[in-house]
Amino acid sequence: MGKFIKSKFQGICAETSKTIKKGDPIYFDGKAYSEASKVYKENKEAAETLAHILANENAYFDNFCLRNNI
Repeated sequence: MGKFIKSKFQGICAETSKTIKKGDPIYFDGKAYSEASKVYKENKEAAETLAHILANENAYFDNFCLRNNI
């Protein structure tokens, strides 16, 4: 599983071959992917969807606890 980080040095995107400048946001899983790449966009969407699902589950659990005096 990769991580979203900021580039610490200049490089090249593994998918699009575009230049990645120092400080640009990238997805890194052994290879660096720029914001324009399909891999970056798919993983960003997956991370946002997971965050949304977790927020809904936490809200449901909090409401359940309040209703049942837990």
